[in-house]
Amino acid sequence: MTATGRRLELLTLLQAQPGISAATLARRLGVTERTARRDVGQLRDLGYRIEGSAGRAGGYRLAPGSTVPALMLNEDELLAVALGLRTLTGVPDGDTAALTALSKIAAIVPSRLRHRLGALSRIARADAPRRVVDGAVLVTLALACRQQEAVRLRRRGEDRPRTVQPWQLVHAGTTWYLIAAEREVGEWRTWALDRIERAELLGTKLAAPEPPEDPVAFVTRSLARGRRHQLRLRVDAPAEVVRRAVPATVAEVIEDGEGCELHLATDDLAGAARWVVSLRLDVDVIEPAELRDHLVQLGRSLTDRYADRP
Repeated sequence: MTATGRRLELLTLLQAQPGISAATLARRLGVTERTARRDVGQLRDLGYRIEGSAGRAGGYRLAPGSTVPALMLNEDELLAVALGLRTLTGVPDGDTAALTALSKIAAIVPSRLRHRLGALSRIARADAPRRVVDGAVLVTLALACRQQEAVRLRRRGEDRPRTVQPWQLVHAGTTWYLIAAEREVGEWRTWALDRIERAELLGTKLAAPEPPEDPVAFVTRSLARGRRHQLRLRVDAPAEVVRRAVPATVAEVIEDGEGCELHLATDDLAGAARWVVSLRLDVDVIEPAELRDHLVQLGRSLTDRYADRP
């Protein structure tokens, strides 16, 4: 890495982790602490307002209102980018890089724009998650996944924190989920973010097994294990057609010759029957038999209601 590239990376670390120590900067950049401190000094000479404090709790941070000369945006453009990033974070399977980018913009935005940027947090989306996730927790975990850095989690109702190695954030259904391996357990699990009160970056990486190939399918299967009814449906349509109709966070599509199977889970068979009808595909129920009964009841109720109407 060139000296210029290293200093740009240093700026990125300052934006992502306010209060980062010289030792952590040096480790991330692959240089000595002396070189890291010299780079900080040279960035200050270039006009970057970098604050530093001594002691165990000390570290470097960009001063509020600092601007990044390499990013030449006017006020309206900056707010437009922030709005687009905030919208993206509400989209299923959205890129978690949007979260880290939004946190960087919030860290360096001039004070005169801070109230306008804060107003974006009050924008509601019709398809936004119904389960509330703490924004600071979401951004911290997005950074942890990007940097492959261990975190300490505090979940509601639990007496002790959990130390985990994160891998991927996935938006499924009504909330965000973290795929992470707990230090004491050593296997990948799914953690619902709406239950997490606090997340703290630890500046280290834990040993973990090989991650799952498909993070969305992993979360879908994990959530299915907690549901009462496991559904298997045979669909007379190519798998690529079914995947366009059924989000990966709802069901797993298993290719089977010219057709495919859908594997999913639910606690509401009546709702599942309505969902099957809404697919407008040729679907046969393999299991459970109770789902067939609900489909028959749904068909009869529609026939009774509309058959004799002009």
